[in-house]
Parts: sequence; structure tokens; C-alpha cells
Amino acid sequence: MDPASLALVLCLLVPAGEGQNVTVDYTPGLAAYDLAGRVTSDTAVLQTPQCVFDNTSCPLCDVWLVSALNASISTFDTDQTNSSILTLSPYPSAFASSSSRNYFLTRVAGRADLCSQPPALNFFQVGSEGSCSTTNCNGFLPVGSTVRFKYLLVDSMDSSPIRAESRWSDDVSLYSLKDPAAIDDSLAGRSAAMIVITAVLSVALGLLLLLLMAMLILAFCWADRKPVPVVGSLRVPQYSTHNLKNPEVHVNPSYEQEGKN
Repeated sequence: MDPASLALVLCLLVPAGEGQNVTVDYTPGLAAYDLAGRVTSDTAVLQTPQCVFDNTSCPLCDVWLVSALNASISTFDTDQTNSSILTLSPYPSAFASSSSRNYFLTRVAGRADLCSQPPALNFFQVGSEGSCSTTNCNGFLPVGSTVRFKYLLVDSMDSSPIRAESRWSDDVSLYSLKDPAAIDDSLAGRSAAMIVITAVLSVALGLLLLLLMAMLILAFCWADRKPVPVVGSLRVPQYSTHNLKNPEVHVNPSYEQEGKN
């Protein structure tokens, strides 16, 4: 058999896709907007790849996630053919210095768990283990950094562990922390119109309070007056009779009697 025919036979005998890295048409994304805390200063919540790797060989493989700084995705793309890719950039030192690879890998779930009904895992929080120290732990992301994510189908028993991968996510910008000393806690400036409105309302309120006080004083004084005794309708102490010929002063005896009492 000639060399060309032998090579063809060997290619046919190798199972399709065995040992090859397949890229699936899936782009990781953040969780839904109504999920609280989906992006913080050092964590991010992603949607999980439901049944994305279901048509790929290796049913016992696990789904992993690679988290990388935006500027370091090419570093991972170069390293992923390395047989030690799972430990090549351990978390404790992944972002430690300028010479670090600036990415790390962590396990998400078994492939079957992400294609069950209902799914065993709907969301995955990157950084949920905080300041951890094991090689593939799910530790904090660099505060305020811009990161990207990619899901991997990993066979840890194979010399080329990555069997399939998703596309890289879009840039995810984490929140930056602000120095408390730089926060301006003074009152904000006031416009001229606001000052005029405030002055007019203050004067109006002052006048209203003065009017209310005057009304209260008058009401108090009126209530404190001693009422004039009333006997029937006789309240006039004296009056002049209207006799045209001989007018005279008439003294009201009923009023005098009231005064004596």
C-alpha cells in the first residue's frame, strides 16, 4: 500500500472529533437585568450554557469557565493547547503581577447537569468563593477591570483536555470603587431662581405665622372679657325721654340693680 493510501485509511479509522477542539455557536452573557448584583466591583453573574455542548462527544466531560482580562484573551487562546492548561494559570497568582497570565479556569458543572430538565444550574456567579487560594477556585475578579468569559468542555483525563469551547463574551466592565476621601459631602450649589423662591416662601410663611398669632391673641382676649349681665332686654343705664315739651333723663332701675349684684 502506498503512503498516501495508508494515510487515508488512518484518517478514516480515527473517530471524528476525537481529540479535536470544537467551537460551538454560543456566546456567554450576563444574567437577566432583574437579577440583583449581576455585576459588582469584583464579581459577575453569567447565564449557564444550557445543552450547548450536548451534541459534542465526551458525555462525561465537565463544563468549565475561563475568566480573562480583556487584554489577555489572546494569551489563553495560545495556551489552551497546553496539556497543563487547567493549572497553567492558578487563581492565587493569576492576576498577581504584570507577568501573570491574567486568566483563570474554574469548574462550573457536569455537562449532563446543564442539560437536565429542569436545569440543575441556571446562573453562575464568577467570584463567589471570594479570596480563595486553590488552583481552580472561583475567586474574585480584579476590582474595576474589564473581563471576558468563555465556556469550555473539559476532559480532565485526556492529554488535550479542552474538547470544545464557546465564543468569547462581550466586554464586561466591573464597577470601580471610589475613594471615600474623594466623595464630596457638601451641599450642592443653589441657583438664583431657587434662592428667590426660597426667600418668597419664607416671607409668606412668616406672615402667615404672624397672622395666626394675632388671631390667637384676639381670641384669648375676647374670651377673657367679663360679660355684661343681661336681664331681659334692659341693658341701657340711662336715657332721655323724647318728650318734645319737657325732656328728662330717665334712669333704668333694672341696670342699677344689676350693678349692685
